[in-house]
Amino acid sequence: MNRATALSVLAGVVLAAPCSAQTIELGAVQTGGFYGGGVAPDNKPEFQNYFVGYGTSPGKPRTGERRSFFHFDLSTAGPGIESAALKLRLPFGGLIFGKGPGDPALGPVPSDPTEAFAVGVTSFSSAMVTSSGLTGAEADAIFDSFDAAPVAAARLFGVGGPPIPPDLDGKGAEIVIPLSAAGIAALNAKAGGDIVLTGWMPSWSLDTRLSPLDPSEFFEASELIFGLTDVHKGVPKPILELRYAAAAVPEPASAALLLAGLPLLARLRRRPRDEA
Repeated sequence: MNRATALSVLAGVVLAAPCSAQTIELGAVQTGGFYGGGVAPDNKPEFQNYFVGYGTSPGKPRTGERRSFFHFDLSTAGPGIESAALKLRLPFGGLIFGKGPGDPALGPVPSDPTEAFAVGVTSFSSAMVTSSGLTGAEADAIFDSFDAAPVAAARLFGVGGPPIPPDLDGKGAEIVIPLSAAGIAALNAKAGGDIVLTGWMPSWSLDTRLSPLDPSEFFEASELIFGLTDVHKGVPKPILELRYAAAAVPEPASAALLLAGLPLLARLRRRPRDEA
């Protein structure tokens, strides 16, 4: 075998080696939410619930609209991301449909046919979003930014479907939301730093109807998605899945073959030209 043939064979081994795409998963550093109207946000690490819409807890008044945030550390993620997805958990009872049109005093009112969850990215830094010293105006500005830059198609939840994935571990169904080209661009621009993704409920609407049974109570107490998601109560952290293209690096077995062939190439170089 001459030198040119040996080089060709070894190169063919390396080029023919299968290269698999690389996928990494990052857990959220912190999640939380902001309310419209300058209300103090839920942006402290001791309460990391990422519900969106509005809700009423026992003994408390109904909240205003709430939007969520997801802070991810990208210091270990390099550029070159080709696809990505946000993975969230939807516990049983964590989806409450709003009510459709009708007068509750006159009979049953149907639920809304669908609810939608959208994902975006905020231009505010993670330090600002998680700050404990925000003014009302600052909190409002951050809240308003949460729906300004969508990075995924809205995830729809219907009264009759599409079906929600099964809850395999008792910690909520896993909802996977692929990011769009805009989301991939935002991630690559932030690679090596960090990013704050956002969530909101575009199908939310304020319902001021009162209960026919108790005029002091609202007929629709809650309309939300991803309720009961406080990570301190056993809900897994949101996950950002990043997928890179297949690396242009030989597989371990191919690399071993290449190294084994190096002595042969060295001997070929030492042979006189008339022996080649």
